[in-house]
Amino acid sequence: MAAVAVATLLIGFWNSNRNAEAQLQLLALGTIQHYLDLAVEHPDLASHDYDQPIDAKYGWFAAHALTTAQTLWIMVGHQVDWQRSINAIIRQHQPYLRSGAFVCDDFAPEFVSYLKERVANLRCAELKGAE
Repeated sequence: MAAVAVATLLIGFWNSNRNAEAQLQLLALGTIQHYLDLAVEHPDLASHDYDQPIDAKYGWFAAHALTTAQTLWIMVGHQVDWQRSINAIIRQHQPYLRSGAFVCDDFAPEFVSYLKERVANLRCAELKGAE
């Protein structure tokens, strides 16, 4: 009887972990889908050329994209398949990350370090009044 109880407990624990992982995957999928919907809604910003200036509209879009990348990085960044999606978002917005418009303080320091490993010459915005 004790063996059955232990086996039932282990199966319950295994199912709980599997369900939690499935929910996390669905949440990550919803997060990237929202970003892709926004990219379709604003194709001019999603396809920003490297030689175009970093204006306020593109800055908004790029900041949203990098917030999406950070969210995915926190949730599922340890998974290789999701790392590809995260890195694709980062690659798409390298000009913004190098422009000096990126506000590093708005993101987790660990994520900024991750960005710096992937984007040579990443420049953080210098905030006026910041000490």
